[in-house]
Amino acid sequence: MIKHRVRTFVLSAFVAAGSLSLGTAAMGQTTLDEVLQEGISTNVLAQESQERINEIVGDTDKLIDQYKNVLKTVDGLKVYNAQMERSIERQMQAMEELTENIKNVTDVKRQVEPLLVRMIDGLEQFIRNDLPFQLEERLAGLDRVEDLMTNPDVDSSERFRSVFELYQIENDYGRVFQSYQQTMDVNGQERIVDMLMVGRVALLYQTTDGTVSGAYNKETKQFEVVDEATYRKSITSAIRVANAQEAADKILILPISAPERM
Repeated sequence: MIKHRVRTFVLSAFVAAGSLSLGTAAMGQTTLDEVLQEGISTNVLAQESQERINEIVGDTDKLIDQYKNVLKTVDGLKVYNAQMERSIERQMQAMEELTENIKNVTDVKRQVEPLLVRMIDGLEQFIRNDLPFQLEERLAGLDRVEDLMTNPDVDSSERFRSVFELYQIENDYGRVFQSYQQTMDVNGQERIVDMLMVGRVALLYQTTDGTVSGAYNKETKQFEVVDEATYRKSITSAIRVANAQEAADKILILPISAPERM
């Protein structure tokens, strides 16, 4: 009876000891897994933290690059603004000069208008006292210019140009050698004649049949018949030369007055 109890006690103690050993082993295995799992979790967190750090560093680098670009832009704007300030200053000076010039132009315009009127009046008087070549055409041009002087749609520059052009045309007549036809009174009869203009030196005529020749007398301001025997052939030849029908290779005797002494 006592032996049986002892065996039972020893067996119970062995079983208890075995159970304790198994429990301790189990506990050890559980703690190691937890440690490994905690290490894995820590590594994952470290990787995630590193990735966030890398993103922050990347964003920071981008911001730094943007900041540098902004600084460059600001520097460029400073240079541009400085150039614009100088340009604006020069434009302001130009505007001041332009304003002053406009005032001067207004003053000049007030002086030009009366001057143009006097120039036209003087030119009309000159034409009427000049040799009467192409008289109707010249007076018609003068009338056109006079009309411009009272036309509100024509500015001063155009008026001045027109008057100057008319003076230039009259000046060019002094170097003209030409022939043209017109109708005139010859010995009380209207006849078509060939006119010969030798600059402003002489104005001659000859009837188309060559029977009557004449020249303008500056003193009497009249056309006068000239001696046919002396001038007829020369005037005929000169008219042909002016019309490019004959070569200018001969000496012609024409009824030209001697130059007046000034």
